[in-house]
Amino acid sequence: MLIKPSLIAGSERRFKQAEFSPEALNRKLGDGPIEMSVEKMRVRQRQLLAETQDMEKAEIGLERIIQGNDLDSINYLAKGTAASRPVCRIQLRDLKSNLLGYGSGFLIGPGLLLTNHHVFGKPADAANSIGDFNYELDISGHERAPVRFGFEPGRFFYTNDRLDFSVVAVAPTSLSGGEELEDFGWLPLSAAPGKADPGEYLTIIQHPSGQMKQVCVRENKLLKYVGDFLWYNTDTTAGSSGSPAFNRFWQVVALHHSGVPRKNAQGRTLTKDGKVWKPSMDESLIDWVANEGIRISAIVADLKVAVGSHPLIRPVLDEEEPPIRHETARVRAPAAVPAFGANVWVEHSLDGSSLVVPIRVPLPMFRKDIPFAPLAPVPGPAGGNGGAPNGGMANGRAPLIARPAGLLPHISANNGLPMEAVHIDQSTLKSRPGYKANFLGTGKFSVPLPKIPASLKSRIAMLKGSSRQSELKYFNYSVVMNKDRRLAFFSCVNIDGGKQQDVGKREGDSWLRDPRIDDDAQIGDEFYRKQATFEADRSKNPFDRGHLVRRLDATWGDTVAAAKQHGDDSFHFTNCAPQFFSFNQGKQLWAGLEDYTRDVLLEGEEKGIVMNGPVFDGPDADGSDLPNPAGRPHKDPSFGGVQIPKYFWKILIRRNEDDDALKAAAFLMSQRKLVMEIDRIQEVDLRERMSEEDVSVFQVSIADLAKLTKLDFGNLADADSHEATAVGPRRIESYEDIRLK
Repeated sequence: MLIKPSLIAGSERRFKQAEFSPEALNRKLGDGPIEMSVEKMRVRQRQLLAETQDMEKAEIGLERIIQGNDLDSINYLAKGTAASRPVCRIQLRDLKSNLLGYGSGFLIGPGLLLTNHHVFGKPADAANSIGDFNYELDISGHERAPVRFGFEPGRFFYTNDRLDFSVVAVAPTSLSGGEELEDFGWLPLSAAPGKADPGEYLTIIQHPSGQMKQVCVRENKLLKYVGDFLWYNTDTTAGSSGSPAFNRFWQVVALHHSGVPRKNAQGRTLTKDGKVWKPSMDESLIDWVANEGIRISAIVADLKVAVGSHPLIRPVLDEEEPPIRHETARVRAPAAVPAFGANVWVEHSLDGSSLVVPIRVPLPMFRKDIPFAPLAPVPGPAGGNGGAPNGGMANGRAPLIARPAGLLPHISANNGLPMEAVHIDQSTLKSRPGYKANFLGTGKFSVPLPKIPASLKSRIAMLKGSSRQSELKYFNYSVVMNKDRRLAFFSCVNIDGGKQQDVGKREGDSWLRDPRIDDDAQIGDEFYRKQATFEADRSKNPFDRGHLVRRLDATWGDTVAAAKQHGDDSFHFTNCAPQFFSFNQGKQLWAGLEDYTRDVLLEGEEKGIVMNGPVFDGPDADGSDLPNPAGRPHKDPSFGGVQIPKYFWKILIRRNEDDDALKAAAFLMSQRKLVMEIDRIQEVDLRERMSEEDVSVFQVSIADLAKLTKLDFGNLADADSHEATAVGPRRIESYEDIRLK
């Protein structure tokens, strides 16, 4: 696979920020016992129990991980063989069927394949490419006949360039018509973080340089987690783009994508034989110092946020298991092989062109003499391809790949999803219904907005022309602003799981000030406008526009049009707060918590309430992650003239039908480690700091949250699902740690 220098540069930047030496860390980790906290051992034991469904096996597996014991049951090899079936070689082909290169990919659910963004960057890249399954040697050392499938990006295509992954639909039947995709199974993806620990060895199944399938067994030691990425050393051949990296239980831990190369004194990338590498060379020739993979938990979290409601992606998020395949399964009769077509392809190299048949006997030919029909292009949003129908051939011949299902008329050029521009009609702001206190019921089920104490009344932003009205009402939610901090005291939303609508992915961020309050009472693009993409230099402004009430939470209504209007209304600066970019874009625990709660409401078509807000001048944590609720206020740090909150809070509220009572759960997110002393850090040094720390998430008592925020949450303290305050906060590391009942 030809890899772009910019991709390597991104890995080098993250590697520099991570500040570690692969050789030194490898020596430190060694091959002996792995240090693991009691809590971490419990998390791994739960994961192993879920995987094995056997407590004894889970305990044995945990002991072997900790002790670095390589001894395994003989079925380890059989399981590895099963895990290899969904892995395929990808032939990258252009509109004229020219071979552009190779990559790897693997099935992750019924009809869906995962690979890198730099392999499939847009739908058109996949439309004419081919997936080769079974491209490997059998037990006798003979080459199996590859089974080829086309891709159908018109049916599903999603990509994320920051996390460098793409998911594309695969045709259900092979190009020859003789094989079904479901026979190859898939690799379930687990959203749980920490499926391997530093010091453990990973196994990679791959097609390096387009070669037959190979496996690198336990030769890639996991060195370190850094945000959404992980690093592992390379004792042998580095991974191929789009390869899965497994732990010892054949769970997919990461998607391989890049690494850090060895360089000479002039800063030029070197090949394994010491020569200068050029971008025209394959990635497998690079002398890699360390490999970088994208964490599967980060990929799942992003899919959940971006396309979680899509019917094709639901089995992936539900970790649906593939059908059991028995070795005694029926043997298909060999399909008839046409003279030319799906079982014949052309490979081009520096030596010339070859016509390749299933037994792989290269026959040198002149390209101009090959009667080969070009593959069908995918039309753009305006029906490109020169106005010709998709797959239409001037000579009447059929394309090698059947025409994919038509792409939706308005799709993103970046990820192929339906795109809808954000549109807000501010002329009707006065008629917005806002948050409803009786949304879950009247009486004991009523949940009014939090009350602001008299000591803070002077800081409340009032609506223009009113000395008493402070509630900014929007569709399905309301906000009350702190005019001194120019941020919301709180933002509260009603969520109806039975009326959620799929309105597609938004097109960009288009935020507006609310004209009902003074401009200087809200932070706008004068602060956020400098922000760049994740991969760019964020030292100018590392803070994103972080939604308080999320668009998805407000996106419900009786019709799709109404739901979209309600979701778009969340793009007011009053519903925005500066959140450190690696936290806001990471889509890990904080966003995962929001998704988890929303899923609970959607599954039962329930109603719920979410309250959000920052903690202003919260007590300092004195080196720990969590502040003392009774501690003295500590001024928030400033950046670009704006004070940045160290903590954000969230309360989830639902009505429990079992005991007919309200249930509430409170959470606190700390970005303290990321922002403390940021006002004294020079921009040139900020880049070094960006990935040093992660955010922390805790479930806390509502009573403690009231002390931190100075807000009165009414009867919610009585509905708190957390243990007694005396038990203290609990760190949230996985969904199993959340208590909603």
